[in-house]
Amino acid sequence: MKKKLALTFFVVALVLLGLAVAVGFIGKEKGLEYEQRVLTQQTVASGTIPFKRGEITDRNGTVLAANEAVYNLILDPSVINSNENILEPTLNLLVECYGYDRGELEELLAENPNSQYIRYTLRMSEEERNKFLERKEEINNNLKIKDKIEGVWFETEYKRIYPYSTLACDLIGFASKDGASGSYGVEQYYNDELAGTSGRTYRYINEDSDAEQVTRDAVDGNTIVSTIDVNLQSIVEEQIKKFNEEVGAKNTAVIIMDPNNGEVLAMASYPYFDLNNPADLSVSGYYSQEEISAMSAEERLEALNGLWSNYVTQSLYEPGSTAKPLTIAAGLEEGKLSPGDSYMCDGGWDYAEGKRINCHKTSGHGLLDVEGAIVESCNDALIQIGQQIGTDVFCKYQPVFGLGTRTGIDLPGEEDGILKKKEEMSEIDLVTNSFGQNFNATVIQMAAAHCSLINGGYYYTPHVVKEILRPDGSVVKSVDKTLVRKTVSETTSDFLKKAMLAMVDNQSPWSTAIPGYEIGGKTGTAEKQPRSDRKYVVSFTSFLPASDPEYFMMVVIDEPNVEDQSTGGYATNLTRSLWEAVIPYLNLFPTRSTGEEQETTQAPLPEGAEAPGNGENQGGAENPEGNGNPGEAENPEENGNPGEAENPEGNGNPGEAENPEGNGEPEGAGNPGEAGNPEGGENPEGGAANGENPPGGENGAYNNGIFQGDFE
Repeated sequence: MKKKLALTFFVVALVLLGLAVAVGFIGKEKGLEYEQRVLTQQTVASGTIPFKRGEITDRNGTVLAANEAVYNLILDPSVINSNENILEPTLNLLVECYGYDRGELEELLAENPNSQYIRYTLRMSEEERNKFLERKEEINNNLKIKDKIEGVWFETEYKRIYPYSTLACDLIGFASKDGASGSYGVEQYYNDELAGTSGRTYRYINEDSDAEQVTRDAVDGNTIVSTIDVNLQSIVEEQIKKFNEEVGAKNTAVIIMDPNNGEVLAMASYPYFDLNNPADLSVSGYYSQEEISAMSAEERLEALNGLWSNYVTQSLYEPGSTAKPLTIAAGLEEGKLSPGDSYMCDGGWDYAEGKRINCHKTSGHGLLDVEGAIVESCNDALIQIGQQIGTDVFCKYQPVFGLGTRTGIDLPGEEDGILKKKEEMSEIDLVTNSFGQNFNATVIQMAAAHCSLINGGYYYTPHVVKEILRPDGSVVKSVDKTLVRKTVSETTSDFLKKAMLAMVDNQSPWSTAIPGYEIGGKTGTAEKQPRSDRKYVVSFTSFLPASDPEYFMMVVIDEPNVEDQSTGGYATNLTRSLWEAVIPYLNLFPTRSTGEEQETTQAPLPEGAEAPGNGENQGGAENPEGNGNPGEAENPEENGNPGEAENPEGNGNPGEAENPEGNGEPEGAGNPGEAGNPEGGENPEGGAANGENPPGGENGAYNNGIFQGDFE
């Protein structure tokens, strides 16, 4: 019997111990939930205490995304209906201040006589709220009357505001009205950090029938400190806007980075949108009001999604000649070629009977070494280099440079890119890939790859956030540079910097060179699919100082609004304009002589002036803003060249003679009416006059693109 009693006692004690543990666990893990349930059963009124979404700032603390208090007007019918001295004056004041329908208010109070919480008007301004509160105080303090204003109070919320409207819209993104979620950009990628937790107030009746209140405070979101410089960003967007006012394009994108740590200092693209009203398609002027009015709901949604997407990270394009340094770097690293190797350019490469891939100079560059292949941007030489290094090496190094995979930048929706697999790559694939066609990359991939080429071979993850701070200013996380891998050796990096510096120094006549500054760079022009449409993406990568780069810039212009889109002078001139504006702001000093021996042939021209070293401007085309004539000058990469001018990279260009790739000046090629004149001159689209060749010029050798025959 004693044993049974002892066993029973032990079991009961064990059960009680288990219950105690369970109750303790429930109290710890579920206590708040159950407390809220109990309060809910007794609650006579409750309210939400909103959190403040974390701010987004630039690297120097300038606020790019903030919060503004707004107020919801709350009615308490149980109080308003309690006394005629409250009901009548309260209704009168609501009608007086806000013009409400008195009948509607009376009906609402009659239908909900015991309610204590009706949200009647949402998101009032502080001015609107104060108008009521000031009159309320005036009436309630008047002892000569019995009227009292009661049963109306205001609940605080916060709405997201963007002080700079459109600035850095692609990078920042936008948040929902209540600040709970973000869309696009930093707002979406860092939503968990930016979003806080709402608080709560509970008014309930206790056991003694007294009203009590419990408050759970809100927890505000963290502040995101971005890597961008708001002044640098403003400069970039101003120049993009100017370009689109004068010329225009389907997309225009610019990114400036610190090549030594992967920080994005500025990132912008056109068209842009207003962060405070992201659904307004008319802000950038990209769509006319007539076009917007004619859109169906589906078309409007498609247009908005295109507007909100970030061209730098979410669009794929064929990079063209900006990929040539990557091809050369792969060969140098693997010992498949050396700087002293030479290549004979006879104007193109025949891959089948009647089918030819042309160099931009169809008469041929003659003998070139590896540096010369970059300076002249010679397709023929790059084809030979691609064949020399072979498929295995080429396909090995594309992923090394980050092509075909996401860079890992801290922005949502980044694309991967599209590469040919080694086992699927044909000879023609290797040939075209070697000079940047027939594979797809993103702007950020090409930018990160070039940064590694010029910083000694270190591939850093590009990033747009520098720090995450708590509401009290303490640091949650510092985002340091992240080294992913080594791409090339210091020796290869030094060679490529030297070659790309020579490329800029030898550009003529519309150069990106600025006297006193070592700027290295590479043009790029890619013919889009289908080739027969003759649509192009032109680009330019550049960096300074070339010997020890501190800043990297990439400009990409997708389908410029001109008759001949392959004219690379648009990207070249925009790059120069950007550097001319950026250099003074960054307080960069010249690193070499500014004497005449360093001056290039490009100088700002007054409207109607003749192009230096280029004969007469036969079409009378004017140069807008004096910045050189992008409409007729640089035909980088894919145009046949009239007048025996060197025409970089491969497209029939009947009426555009200059050579932006850094080659020698055209011989006698005129400029027949090719300049876009946004200030009111003739031919605003920048097209060649009637497509005619200047006197003495030869017809473009490949007017249907870089590829002759039926190759695509």
